Amino acid sequence: MSRFEDWIAEVTPKSHQSVFVGLNAPFDWAFVNHYFLDLRGRNPFGFSALDIKALYMGKTGCDWLDARSSTMRRVLNAKLEGDHNALHDALAQAELLRLILAQRKR
Repeated sequence: MSRFEDWIAEVTPKSHQSVFVGLNAPFDWAFVNHYFLDLRGRNPFGFSALDIKALYMGKTGCDWLDARSSTMRRVLNAKLEGDHNALHDALAQAELLRLILAQRKR
């Protein structure tokens, strides 16, 4: 968690707040928050989180059941797929976020 916190500090500009982003962020944030508080005494994300599913729902107007990662991958033509390996899942989620944000700008 110390290395994770160091990395967050390294990639977050000094004038910005780091934001936890995830696919079903409330679930993952709870674990990250627990371990940061337990092992570091603080959470560098604070209560800042962005849920990719909720962002997708807002962009498309779909309901919760249609905001599954498999549906998002198909609709957004994503190439990566998570497999419960933390790095692979993070990369797949980052791709979905990038594709959603790119569509938002159109």
